[in-house]
Amino acid sequence: MQIIHDRIILEVKRKIIHSELTIKEIAYDLGFSDRPYFSRFFKKQTQQTPEAFQKQAKNHIESKFNTLI
Repeated sequence: MQIIHDRIILEVKRKIIHSELTIKEIAYDLGFSDRPYFSRFFKKQTQQTPEAFQKQAKNHIESKFNTLI
C-alpha cells in the first residue's frame, strides 16, 4: 500500500510543480472527492500541507532560476 501512496504523492508533487491547476483541482483529478481528506493524506505522507509544498517549490524555482536542482 505504501508504494501506491508514494506514487500518488509523486504525481501530486509533479502536478503542483508543473501545472497551473489549483490544489483542489489536483485532488479531484487524482480521485480524491474530499479536499480536506486529500490535505490530511498529503500531510501524513510528506509532513507538510500541499499549500506549503507549493509555496516551497515556487520559492525554490524562483531562487534557482527555474531549476529543481
